[in-house]
Amino acid sequence: MAERSRPLHRIARHALPSLWPAALLGIACTAGAQTYVDRNLSIPSSTGDTTRPVVIIAPAQPAPPPAPIPVLPKSGPIGSYASDAPGPDIRAKNADYATQFRVVEKIPAGATINKVAWRYGVDRKPPGFEAILCWQDAGTCWTVTDANTGNTDFFNGKDATRPFMLYYRVKGGGYLPGGPVKGDMNQIIVTYDVPG
Repeated sequence: MAERSRPLHRIARHALPSLWPAALLGIACTAGAQTYVDRNLSIPSSTGDTTRPVVIIAPAQPAPPPAPIPVLPKSGPIGSYASDAPGPDIRAKNADYATQFRVVEKIPAGATINKVAWRYGVDRKPPGFEAILCWQDAGTCWTVTDANTGNTDFFNGKDATRPFMLYYRVKGGGYLPGGPVKGDMNQIIVTYDVPG
């Protein structure tokens, strides 16, 4: 038994020195591959900058708008007038029916609107009904379809000597279901600032 193990021992002693270069080459190749992988996955710090990149997970939200500057109430004189006019009956679709409100008093030149209130009446609002309050002409208008009464600052600063109009219409095709829409008395109240 000892005789058989001696040749293996001799072979191992003679073979191992020749296997060492191959083993070392395998370790060097593995280390080289590991170095290559590490080099590809790491961030080079050639600039010496050690800061990390910023990753944004959610989109940036804009800052809220600044609070509006409060408007100080004017201490000058104010005036107002109310104007009433009967509203027309709506007899067909896609036609404008106008109520013209007269300026019923002498308003000083340079007076500017600071509030407009309205009230209008119709016996019903069929699908496609619209009501629009306009200053001077159809170029400056405020939709009042959803509210038969209310007030607005939309016309503030406009010339208070100019008249208002209220337009009705029913949009859509075909006939007007239920027949004509009967109009009622309409009103606006205009409050204005007097210059001086």
